[in-house]
Amino acid sequence: MDRMKRKYADRRGWRRIIKSRIYRKIFMWPDFHGEAVLIQFDAVKAPLSVLYEGVRTKTVDRGYSWLQLFPDETSDFVLTVMFNHHRQLVQCYFDVINRRGRGMDGILWFDDLYLDLILFPDHKCYLVDENELNEALESGIITPSMYNRAWHTARQLETFVKRDPDYYLELARQIRSTFP
Repeated sequence: MDRMKRKYADRRGWRRIIKSRIYRKIFMWPDFHGEAVLIQFDAVKAPLSVLYEGVRTKTVDRGYSWLQLFPDETSDFVLTVMFNHHRQLVQCYFDVINRRGRGMDGILWFDDLYLDLILFPDHKCYLVDENELNEALESGIITPSMYNRAWHTARQLETFVKRDPDYYLELARQIRSTFP
């Protein structure tokens, strides 16, 4: 690790994706102000699965889609929600971020602060990648202030999600239903 990870909404540079479609919408709903980007995976080199506590979950395959929610500028996270080929929600992945922006091509991006929260439809919740955050601090990629902000944001998210796990699950389903 030698610099902060910048992630783009179109997942550019991800060689797993052979063919995809991108859709974007701006929302000014009472419970969500921001931009939503849907990436529909039409062809992938190979499916991708993740393992949490012995349970394997497929997050990428042909026909899957990722809904990325970029809340308004006051928010220190971006939410990526994975849906399977039946449009069923697979998992919510909260990236704690340092900042966000828009490229010259109009594609949204964010600088990842490494610490992530994962929420499953059964309300199981995991805080992950603490080691990446610690390594980033130790190697000087992030400042102590960024480190503390990452933990603060993650703890706030975790508290909110544990108190009302259906909030983001339902919001994601509602927003996903507005896309093709």
